[in-house]
Amino acid sequence: MIPIIPSTPYGDIAPHWQPYLDALDAWIDTRGPSGPRRPYLYQPAGDVDAVQARVDVYDGLRESIVEAATSSLTGDLPDHAVDSRPHEMRSWLARAVGCADAWLLTGDEMYAARACEIAECGMSWPDWIAIEHEPLTIDLRSAAAVRSIALIRDRIDGWMDDAQRAEIVNYLAREVVRYVGISDAHSEWWTYSTHNWRTVVCGGYGTAALAIMDHFPEDLLRAALWHTLIGSFVVLDSGDPDGGWFEGVSYWKYGIGEAVELIDALHWASDGAVDLFTHPYLAKTGDFAIYMTWPDGRVYDWADCGERVNATHLMARLAKAAQRSDWQEYVRRFPAQPTFDTLFWEDRELEPSPYDELPRVKHFRGTEVAVLRAGWADDDLIVGVKAGETTANHSHLDVGSFAVEAFGHTLIGDGGHWDYAFGKYFFDNSGPRWDYPGLDTALHSTILVDGLGQSYGPEYRGVVAASGDHDDWAYCTIDASAAYPQLDKFVRYVLLIRPDTVVIVDDLGSTGDRVRFSWRAILSHTVERPEWPIWVTGNPDGGPSLTMRWLLPFGDDGIIADVTEHAATYRSRAGMSVPSARSLTVSPMIRSREVQLAVGMRVNGEGVRLDPAVSLEEAYRSVRISAKRPGSGARRWSITWGQPGVQAFAG
Repeated sequence: MIPIIPSTPYGDIAPHWQPYLDALDAWIDTRGPSGPRRPYLYQPAGDVDAVQARVDVYDGLRESIVEAATSSLTGDLPDHAVDSRPHEMRSWLARAVGCADAWLLTGDEMYAARACEIAECGMSWPDWIAIEHEPLTIDLRSAAAVRSIALIRDRIDGWMDDAQRAEIVNYLAREVVRYVGISDAHSEWWTYSTHNWRTVVCGGYGTAALAIMDHFPEDLLRAALWHTLIGSFVVLDSGDPDGGWFEGVSYWKYGIGEAVELIDALHWASDGAVDLFTHPYLAKTGDFAIYMTWPDGRVYDWADCGERVNATHLMARLAKAAQRSDWQEYVRRFPAQPTFDTLFWEDRELEPSPYDELPRVKHFRGTEVAVLRAGWADDDLIVGVKAGETTANHSHLDVGSFAVEAFGHTLIGDGGHWDYAFGKYFFDNSGPRWDYPGLDTALHSTILVDGLGQSYGPEYRGVVAASGDHDDWAYCTIDASAAYPQLDKFVRYVLLIRPDTVVIVDDLGSTGDRVRFSWRAILSHTVERPEWPIWVTGNPDGGPSLTMRWLLPFGDDGIIADVTEHAATYRSRAGMSVPSARSLTVSPMIRSREVQLAVGMRVNGEGVRLDPAVSLEEAYRSVRISAKRPGSGARRWSITWGQPGVQAFAG
């Protein structure tokens, strides 16, 4: 349902936005008739010498830019009369920006001429909208196309003649006017969104407005930039108070990254007069990348996120703005050659600092994801736990799930990234989306109830109820009771005993009749059962292993277990996708209305099967956990049912 259109085109202006909007107005009023010297998008305004000097700092960058541009000098451009699909044309526009970059570096007119030729072809294209986004008239793809043409206009302005310049300016003006009209009327749903769409669309059209500001009426320029800034504010304000992002790491890089691109362009164009880098969210959000990135560069890939997300350029710009040396350490650990656009994003004089002084436990409130680390060494044990809203954009039904990472391997995780299937099913949250097992609860390390998982809707959610860190142990408690219509209680306690042990304890209750509660772990490797009730998983060719011991319930009631290979095939945007996963499912044999489950786990880097050496003792309304290590006494912890948290006790 579309909300009621606000009484003004911009809606209510939050008080903390006003200083930025005032700075924008003051800059527009005083910038002069022609604005800064070109080029001025994503680099010091008009200073081509500075750009060339910066390129030469990075070995091979100049050569790679020129080589890529040279490869774009030949080849037939798409003809929309023959093939209306814009995919190939979008690729050509990106290559045209590379040609414009090469002209700035070499002065060779053949690159500028080719960039202009491709831009002219692109401007003749009737429609950039993805089929799955219809009936929208502006979407992520149209924003990317408009941004590309804006960059070409900015960078080859000194080469174009008046007719060529007028053609591009008129095209961008029509696009920006269309964007302002839709934003004023709130006639398309993205004008209300609080996720990546808003910053991507606003970023592309905001960049276009900046590119033609010397040929654009002041009232329209002001309206366009107000809309782009307010769209950015709405998204930045939607980030959680600890810097987390509810769409996961990849869409954090995309959505927040696109906001930062616009913010950086405006910062350069205004000579620092309009500085959105002081927004509170941008001063914290680099922590999200640090905690969600494993030591080898893979990420905690919940929701629709892929396993590899390199956020080096974004982290460099955030570190520069906040002067955060620990964020600069991310840039050092995961180096990436800058692009022409990100040349000036890194402060090369900012010294990195190691992560050792950072907290080992981090809860991102609002996003409701937590990470518990045994330490900051590359081989240390890491546990991720996931709660949050089922209605978050790109969400999975994965509340209460956990992941175990150690020695550069994911030992317990989830079903992995399932490539998008465009059409009427993959993003239909009313039901069909959850028929894909990788998006449903089935392929996440959480609980099933009579084989069924969670439901989608604003009432179905989970929270991180408590977390804490101590010298040799840490804990996190998730309350996922509201995630399942068939449960009135699901509280998961995660205890990390440094350096190598994890205990998962679940307190479960159904809403009605007796049910079979199933504890599920999604495994990255094969699993063996050397003895009952112990399972071992790990790479059979060597490397780390994980030993799991079933702890609760114990006694005569019995348990049942199965190991299942899950495989699927469907047509996705990349062609035929054939995802697969492996699960271990363990259940009490006797159905019940209430049950407590517990599993102890221990990792080893050399494939040695180390028993978790953990035992449980049930007490009144509680359970006591004991762990023994050779050469040291037993440590004990208690969990009291109905109370969040884990407590250590003496004795």
